[in-house]
Amino acid sequence: MSSGESSVGRPLKAGRVRMSKVANGADALFEVFKRWGIRRVFTCPGSTEAAFLNGSLSHPEIDVILTTHESVAVSMADGLSRVTREPSVAYLHANVGLANGIAHLYAAHIARSPVVVINGLKPRSIANRAAFTTAHDTRDFVRQYVKWDWEVLRREAIAEDINRAFKISTTSPRGPTWVGIAQDLLESRGEITVPDRDRYIVRSNVRPGPTAIEEAARTLGDAKRPLLVAGDDVARAEASDEMVALSERLGAPVVAEDRWSLESLSFPTDHPNYLGTYRPGSYVVTQADAIFFAGARAFTEFEPSGSPAIPPSARVIHLHSDAREIAKIYGVDVSLVGDAQVTLNDLLFRLESTGVASAATSEYLRAAREEREQQKGQRIGLHPSEEGPIQVPALVDSLLELSDEQTIIVDDSTTSRTALLDAFNGKRLRPLYTSSSGSLGWAMGAALGIKLGAPGQPVVAFVGDGVFQFGLPALWAAEHYGIAVTYVVVNNQSYAAVGAALERYLGRTLSPAQFPVMDISGPKIASISEGFGVHGIRIDRLSDFKPAFERARDREGPTVIEVMTDTTVLGPPYRPLAKGREGAG
Repeated sequence: MSSGESSVGRPLKAGRVRMSKVANGADALFEVFKRWGIRRVFTCPGSTEAAFLNGSLSHPEIDVILTTHESVAVSMADGLSRVTREPSVAYLHANVGLANGIAHLYAAHIARSPVVVINGLKPRSIANRAAFTTAHDTRDFVRQYVKWDWEVLRREAIAEDINRAFKISTTSPRGPTWVGIAQDLLESRGEITVPDRDRYIVRSNVRPGPTAIEEAARTLGDAKRPLLVAGDDVARAEASDEMVALSERLGAPVVAEDRWSLESLSFPTDHPNYLGTYRPGSYVVTQADAIFFAGARAFTEFEPSGSPAIPPSARVIHLHSDAREIAKIYGVDVSLVGDAQVTLNDLLFRLESTGVASAATSEYLRAAREEREQQKGQRIGLHPSEEGPIQVPALVDSLLELSDEQTIIVDDSTTSRTALLDAFNGKRLRPLYTSSSGSLGWAMGAALGIKLGAPGQPVVAFVGDGVFQFGLPALWAAEHYGIAVTYVVVNNQSYAAVGAALERYLGRTLSPAQFPVMDISGPKIASISEGFGVHGIRIDRLSDFKPAFERARDREGPTVIEVMTDTTVLGPPYRPLAKGREGAG
């Protein structure tokens, strides 16, 4: 299904039978899938899936996509849901398969992806005997990462329960669901009624009440230094245009949400009012007298901090589709629970009489832009000559220069993410998908699902060498199905995030060469890719990146570009380590 094509909410054609009956559990699954517009199911199957796999033979309109690891099945489903904004299905095997998929289920949970996880369980007759690949409390594996979890109790309820999972996943605020089905229920024969999908679609574009809108508009209109924070909910609601209109009406600067919670960019990065990501110590944040968190999480804390992330004197407005996100850590002055697009339109209507920005607002924006330009200048100074060791800031600048505005970038680069986000500033916005889950390897599979959902757009996965090792099984699916994703692998031969943490903790009391368990050097990533049948290219000079990227772009299948970056740099603020770490990974 192409991006922008919506199946959920589309009415049934006139004369179509609204209720139907099928003969067994597997057919019930496929009938529910068809009704919800599912065209692909991602799985790494085992023996409990025999009936389902057999049923797929009678339903060729639905592709069963094989992966060689459950984490890839889940991340591919997540990627597909993110780009199409439609539900997707990952089918996992027993307790062991579920355990393998949980890290990326967490990523889908954070991103509010409507991924329906179906879990094939061992027959009920042996489940109470601690049978092979069974667990005492399987539902406990997933409860904190899904909106709803359920184990089917009887054959007749299979279609009803799966239909309910789709309904809950696609109701705002969206998110994953989990349904466990015992093997004997799926294999048993007998009539099963399949519900009418259209009668289970819940349209939940909630809008805040007029009093809350009035108060938010008054707070923004009275502010001399208003700051807008464009969060992921804005992108999910396709409300970027409304966010631009609000910024221009107020004359206010805009930042993306903090990098630790960022999942996508929802404001044009070449707009003059865009000033990068939310950074608590920056001028634009510390001087704000009103901050509007529009669809952002505030905040996902990475480490304890002695100073607040919000200036104590600033008035706070927080809009989110999930009330649990509002005032989660910091109190707010105005809470807006609702759909981002609906709410932003209401605010714009209320602010339509607002004139030009005040002199104080204009000066605030000017000073914030000046600070940002200074930061960009310092960043440019990080670029060495093209023949020296490859620096990540130079690499990401080259990547954005070579990719067009339709290129989808899927980021899972850990310590290189700050450089990538900084590189977007001032350049035309490309679609960006990333994960704040910390579950390494996510983008290796997610990029494949995104490409399947947007086949007409180039897809580039920007990943670290540690991420590559976590997500290696994705290469099998990429090659087997000929999915044309370009993987740009930043190979600094280390877990740089671990090194950065040790440096913060230890200072220079130890030589960087003595830092433990961060050296992951050795694997020849391009050669390993070739072993999977994926075209691999290794480059050691920045001048070689352009021809390598262009070759990858012209190929029909997947490509891995291994970029050997400077091993003496751990990440932001991109300062070199003391001598002695070279070759230590």
